[in-house]
Amino acid sequence: MSRTLFATAACALLMIPSAARTHAEVAAAPAAPATSAPGTAAPSSKLYRTTLPNGMKVVVRQESGAPLVAVDVFITVGSGMETAQNAGIGSFVARALLASTVARSSETITGEIADLGGSVDVSRQPDWTRISALAVSDRYSVMMSLITDVLKNATFDPDIVEQRRADMLSDINDSDAGLFTVTYNGVRSRLFANSGYALPAVGTVRSIQRITRRQLQQYYLRYYIPQNMTVSIVGNIKPEDAVSEIARDMADYEPGVRGARRVPAPLVELPSLAGDPAPFHATMSDLTQNCVMAGFRAPSMSNPDYFALQVANALLGGMKTSRMFTNLREKQGLAYDLGSFYSPQLYSGDLTAYIFTAASAPSATPPKGNPVADVQKLLLDQITDLQTKPATDAEISRAKHYLIGTQKIKHERIEDRAELLGLAEISSNDTGNLDEAFTDRINAVTAADVQRVANKYFMHPAIAIVEPDSKNDGVVQR
Repeated sequence: MSRTLFATAACALLMIPSAARTHAEVAAAPAAPATSAPGTAAPSSKLYRTTLPNGMKVVVRQESGAPLVAVDVFITVGSGMETAQNAGIGSFVARALLASTVARSSETITGEIADLGGSVDVSRQPDWTRISALAVSDRYSVMMSLITDVLKNATFDPDIVEQRRADMLSDINDSDAGLFTVTYNGVRSRLFANSGYALPAVGTVRSIQRITRRQLQQYYLRYYIPQNMTVSIVGNIKPEDAVSEIARDMADYEPGVRGARRVPAPLVELPSLAGDPAPFHATMSDLTQNCVMAGFRAPSMSNPDYFALQVANALLGGMKTSRMFTNLREKQGLAYDLGSFYSPQLYSGDLTAYIFTAASAPSATPPKGNPVADVQKLLLDQITDLQTKPATDAEISRAKHYLIGTQKIKHERIEDRAELLGLAEISSNDTGNLDEAFTDRINAVTAADVQRVANKYFMHPAIAIVEPDSKNDGVVQR
């Protein structure tokens, strides 16, 4: 993935966490979503929420004018329990999930998806796997039959498994070549040391080569259980019809049928950082730029500080009028590219700032050609500045307008609305629904809130530096 695409995906988390690749600290289980009574509509949000007897949660928003129905299924099991030996197994399962079921071959599944007139896809984040589907309204039953069959009866066709293995190994090699990815992996390796969140989400060459089909099946049987699933549905369908279809298809899938039930305790609990992690320093061949990053552990989507950190990130480097952009890019002409992104997940997350500069030697005309150590200091100075200098009213206003505007844009497509609804369900806390309450909660953030969270969370930076090396091929860690 290119640096620009990666940064764009990561910055999408400014709205509601979506497609960014992030690694989360599992510090505490998320609070249960605030719901109305089972099987009733929530008057304020016009949502229908219920929990099936087997533990699966379902939320529906009817949009009568839409010709489509979008369905998202979130399986909330993360990569925190992964080890160096099975790194990437969650991603591997996700990629092979649509391979086959007991009743459907790979060809049958492919044909049924084509007949929907829409799509069925599977994606992976550090704290969940997401099945996203879209179809015309009168094909909802067919779409849901396929989805529930995959959730209950996936068999992982051996040939497809090997194809997905080859795809993942290719992706690992491609990602290793990206300066942004190598540097950010370095941040994560220090920030979440000794946990699965420090490992590459797609795994390593060694781990993906060794994971067997049986291990994929065992992972699926243990974790793909109703208690770990939340379904969000948006479109032209009556809530009672949408729920009855799922209830019928999942009626034979009772709690305790497979694996262990989900427990409220976190799967992994990271030790607190006692001090600044040791820096990550590496070199790469064929580079024309340096990359310097500083990452900090940050709270989850369900944390009350979530909204203040959204504003803090926008002020630091999350928008074109941020302090980093103004002070380092416009005033000093320092960077080719720079910014910051807040990547919260269900349990924790990170806030990371980055700068790309020319790889040339120091020149007599600063700031061009600044040594990497000076770039690191300038980056950390911007973070200190946010901690010590309160944001002006104008800065706060610009950040709020940016965040609220980008959040509204995220609602343009029905499939995005289904994703946002599902994310809000799996991450809601006593601050209110993260999607519906977003505007009010962002508007409530003050300059004092920004300074408070900056001082609370911007401690013990994980520094990662990657520089050019013309003598060695590939990536060499110092």
